Amino acid sequence: MKKISIILALAALLFADAALAASAVVTSLTGTVRVQTGAAAQRVLRQGDEVVQGDTVSTGAASSVVLKFDDGQVAALTANSRMQVTAYAFNPQAKTGNILLSLVVGGMRAITGLIGHNQPDSVKFRAATATIGIRGSDGMIITDGTRVSVTVTDGAFTFSFAGETIVIPAGRGAFGADNKVTQGTAQQVFNQLPPAFQNAIGGLTGLTTQINQAAASNNKNGNNNNNNNNPDNNPPPPPPPPPTPGPNNPGNSTGGGSASGK
Repeated sequence: MKKISIILALAALLFADAALAASAVVTSLTGTVRVQTGAAAQRVLRQGDEVVQGDTVSTGAASSVVLKFDDGQVAALTANSRMQVTAYAFNPQAKTGNILLSLVVGGMRAITGLIGHNQPDSVKFRAATATIGIRGSDGMIITDGTRVSVTVTDGAFTFSFAGETIVIPAGRGAFGADNKVTQGTAQQVFNQLPPAFQNAIGGLTGLTTQINQAAASNNKNGNNNNNNNNPDNNPPPPPPPPPTPGPNNPGNSTGGGSASGK
């Protein structure tokens, strides 16, 4: 009887580990995209390949990739970007888990999935020295390894930089540089960004169709032919694509006012 109890306990542990084992799949890519696991050599990623906790994904020049995680989270990288899946676990039965994506350099657009909607405090992003939290969100994060910009399309991000934490609602943004944070509308912040940051935002905006297709699909493989059609298992559809900031587009003026330093 004691042996049976031990066997059952071990089986329960193995089941729990399997339930929390999670990954993301490449739903679309262009150019050259590579992944590195630990100290192993980089390997080329292709559409349909999986990425797991601990992997670092890198895009080359004129390259991009869109990843769909098991819980519906979408992360897209523009050219010359590097992002590590620092932590990712998802329990499909409980629809809970945790996510930590670390953007080393480049640009990323993130749309939260079930974990973000059920446990917003369990989803975090890092970029340079900044930590970004979410509240059921869709937004862009750009970094050159030192400076960080964040713009929010839907929901809100919390942005912690240089000892200061602010909440960025939809339609607004922030730029952290030189140990201070500048806030404003998305357009105001865009106008103050270095050209490389503006180019990264333009690159992510160009991925809108691929990102929305990944976010709207019923499974991480980017199609709608799975056997689980229960709408409760899918995150809400993404918001409309954001406009491309620029001199001919005033942008979303949510919150009004001019950019201000903190």
